[in-house]
Amino acid sequence: MGRHSQTIGHLERSHDDNALRRAIAARLDRTLQKAGVSSAKAANWLDVSEHDVQFWRRGITVPPLHAFTRIARTLDVDIHWLCTGQSPAPQAT
Repeated sequence: MGRHSQTIGHLERSHDDNALRRAIAARLDRTLQKAGVSSAKAANWLDVSEHDVQFWRRGITVPPLHAFTRIARTLDVDIHWLCTGQSPAPQAT
């Protein structure tokens, strides 16, 4: 694979990663807003800096899985939806 092909591949992955980060950020921001939770308050119960939460909400960075888990549990939202945007598959009864 030539250098040009590698560069194009990297740019395509970066674009896809960017879109995923923005989608995650939108779901996270919407969830926190709906619950009336500020970035400062979320940072406090997640034991991270307020800047971390603000970066997550803007799509600059992505929260670690433990933060997703705690947010989902605390705000009673589905973690699968929060991470992927997809509704969970119905469970067999």
